Amino acid sequence: MERCLFCGEMRGDPLSFHNLFSPEYAPGFCLSCREQLVPIDPRHCCRLCGRDLSRLDRNRVTEGTCSDCVKWANSGRNGLYVNNHALYHYNPFLKEMINQFKFRGDVRLADGFAVELKRAYRRIVHNCAREQLGILKRKPSFLLVPVPLSSERLLERGFNQADVLARQIGAPIVQALVRVRDEAKQSKKNRAERMRLRATPFRLNEKAAVSLSGHKILLIDDIYTTGATMRFAAEALAPARPDSIRSLTLIHG
Repeated sequence: MERCLFCGEMRGDPLSFHNLFSPEYAPGFCLSCREQLVPIDPRHCCRLCGRDLSRLDRNRVTEGTCSDCVKWANSGRNGLYVNNHALYHYNPFLKEMINQFKFRGDVRLADGFAVELKRAYRRIVHNCAREQLGILKRKPSFLLVPVPLSSERLLERGFNQADVLARQIGAPIVQALVRVRDEAKQSKKNRAERMRLRATPFRLNEKAAVSLSGHKILLIDDIYTTGATMRFAAEALAPARPDSIRSLTLIHG
């Protein structure tokens, strides 16, 4: 029996010949920890950011879109950016798990999300193919672009959590962005402060730009809050002329 990657308790699912080779038995979390992870139902979420609309007041939802995304649409800042897919709600349990992952360096925790990240990637590919039925002769593939840390933050942390998560998916990864300045930590800002960001903290990695032209891009990050980070990243990628830009995050905060 395997131990839970987070709490260290036995996982409780006995090892057998069947589950030994099942992706569900990849390194992961015990039942108690899994029950505290709250998945977002893709059938009831904002069509642009993946937020659970059932948790919002009705006056903050317009035709399947949350008020934050309506503001972005009205701002004209979406450009090539299409939408975000988020896996889990942000709650106190997941906050502690992410703190252990990002700030205490427990990168093994990313292994516990591998199965769901791969499923989400396949769903994004399937939905994209369905939207473009009759145009594409084969299923589309995406280049994964992890949202970068600044060099100072990377040196401090020793790894980029977005890159670690991207590697769980198994699709091609391109380090296409460079963070040129380090904002005050996002976790220290309120929602309004995040929405007011005006100057992009990213620039295009010119060496990688040639590989992006005409491709579908999937930005990878740990958390989506207001969408400012994703739109700045998309703006920085736009000169490379990708086909479209979407994002996949572990959490919607």
